[in-house]
Amino acid sequence: MLSSLEADRRIILDFNAQIEPIELHLAELRSKRATVQARLDAYKYPVSKIPNEIISEIFLQFLPTYPLCPELGGRYSPTILTHICSQWRQIALSTPQLWRAINSSDSAAGEIHTIKAWLGRCGSCPLSLEIRPAENERKGLLGMLDSQRAHIEHLKIVGAPIVLALLDSAMPRLRHLHLDLWAGSRSIKLDIAPLLRTAVLMDAACTVVQLPWGQLTALALRFGSPKEYCSILQQAPNLVHCALELKAYYNDEVILPEVNLPLLRSLVLKSPPQNVDTKMITSLVAPALRILKVSEQCITTLGQNPFRPLSSFISKSTCELDELCIIYPYNQKAPYVPLEHCQLEFSSIPSISANCGHHFDENIFDE
Repeated sequence: MLSSLEADRRIILDFNAQIEPIELHLAELRSKRATVQARLDAYKYPVSKIPNEIISEIFLQFLPTYPLCPELGGRYSPTILTHICSQWRQIALSTPQLWRAINSSDSAAGEIHTIKAWLGRCGSCPLSLEIRPAENERKGLLGMLDSQRAHIEHLKIVGAPIVLALLDSAMPRLRHLHLDLWAGSRSIKLDIAPLLRTAVLMDAACTVVQLPWGQLTALALRFGSPKEYCSILQQAPNLVHCALELKAYYNDEVILPEVNLPLLRSLVLKSPPQNVDTKMITSLVAPALRILKVSEQCITTLGQNPFRPLSSFISKSTCELDELCIIYPYNQKAPYVPLEHCQLEFSSIPSISANCGHHFDENIFDE
C-alpha cells in the first residue's frame, strides 16, 4: 500500500515537472499577445482619422451629380450611409446637401414619409424635385412641398395636375422647369420666377403653360404642333439652345409666322416619319445658328432640288453652320436622299452626318 502511494507521488512530481515549462511558455505567449494587442488597440485606421468635413464631401460624391435625384431607398440612396456606423449616420444626417434632390415615384407606397424626412434634413438648401406621386398621396405631397416653394431650384412634374398648384405663386429660386402633363390639365401662368432659364414642356404642357419666355436661354418642346411652337418661340428671343419634336398629326394648312431667334446657336427639330412638312424650319430665322440636328422630312422635298427648304432657311438666316446632322427614321437604313448629295450641296459646312432616330432629351442644356 505504502509503495503504491509513493509511486503516485512520483508520477505527480513528474507531471508537475512537465507542466511547469508549458505554463512558463503559455505565460510568455500571453505576454507577447498582450503586447501585440496593445499595438493594435493604439492603431488609428486612416479612415477613422479623416475629418468629418472630408467624409461629408465623399458622401456627396456617392450621389448622382445634382440636380439628378438618387433613389429614395436601396443601395444607391443616401439613406444607406446612415446604416454603416453611428459616426457615419451622424455625418450623413448633418449634411443637408445629401437630401436636397428628391424623386417622388408612384412605384413606391408610403414614400411621402420618406420625403418628409428628407425635406427636414436638407434645411434651406436649394431643392431638385421630380414629382410623380401616387394618386392617394398627391394632396399630402402638395401641402408638404408648398412650404418648400421658395427653395425649389429644379422642378419636374409628370402628370398629377393637382401638384401644379405649386406654380401658382412666386418661385424665386426656380432655374429649370420640366412639365409632362396630361390632356385636360388646367392652364398655368408662372409670372414670378426671376432665375428661370431652361424649360422642357411635353404633351399638354405645350398649350396650357405660360412662362416668362423672354428669360429662357434653353427650351425643349415635345409633341406639339408647328403653330403652337411658333406662338411660344415668338416670345423667346433670348434662346441659345432649342429642341422641338412635332406630334404625329396636326393641321398642316396653317400659315406660320416668321420667328426671329437672333441668339440661337443649336437647334434640334425632330418629326415622326409620317409628317412631311418643311414649314417649321422655313419659318425660323436664326443668324447665329451653328449646330442643326433635324429630321430629314423637315428639310427635304421631292424634285430636282430636295434640299431647297434647308437652303432657303440657311440663306434667309445668313447663318454659318459648323455641324449638320440629318435624322432619319428607325425603319430606314439611311436617309432617303443620300448623305453624299447633302455634303455636295452644303460643302461649306465642316461636319455633316446622319443619325438614326436622334434621341430627344435634355442634352441641349449641356451644349
